[in-house]
Amino acid sequence: MCAPTTWRNFDAGPAFWLEKTFPFTKSMLIQRGYPDYPSNIEYGDVIKGLPVAPASADAVYCSHVLEHLTLEEFRTTLRNVHTYLAPGGTFRMVLPDIAFLIKEYVESSDPYAASRFMRDSYLGYETQDHGLRRIFYAMFSRAKHLWMWDEKNITAELAAAGFSDIRRAAFGDDPLFQAVEDEGRWTNNLGMSCRRP
Repeated sequence: MCAPTTWRNFDAGPAFWLEKTFPFTKSMLIQRGYPDYPSNIEYGDVIKGLPVAPASADAVYCSHVLEHLTLEEFRTTLRNVHTYLAPGGTFRMVLPDIAFLIKEYVESSDPYAASRFMRDSYLGYETQDHGLRRIFYAMFSRAKHLWMWDEKNITAELAAAGFSDIRRAAFGDDPLFQAVEDEGRWTNNLGMSCRRP
């Protein structure tokens, strides 16, 4: 998990909330495969609004977050991020590229290509939980992808939210984000960069 001390880091996942609210749950969560969250991460929900002053951020970075939002939540998030950025500030993101996944599916001769597409896109469910676990998962989990993006569609949404200088980004092409980027999260994914005018 990338949470450099030179950046202000937020997470709104249910496991992180549990660990912050009930610290005694940390070892149990780690045993169940959840990350050992660094102590400098703050709880913050970008949909509801982060404790960040308007026009105070030079840069905002999202890595594999936006695809876990509904379309309405995504648009709210864009408005919030636009507010946090100072004029000229950069918003950079990386997320799954639905165009890449579709191309892989269409060009595959594998009889299980559709199943692989569903797994790789996190759009399907292989099993269904039952009982309390199912209720908990339905209420708190953000593991599934709720809305997927390609370059054309996300460019249009960023422009509609008031961003400018919108471009496809590549890993490492902006030194400002060197501390927060992880190359593995960019492979075969969609990186975008834009600015608040």
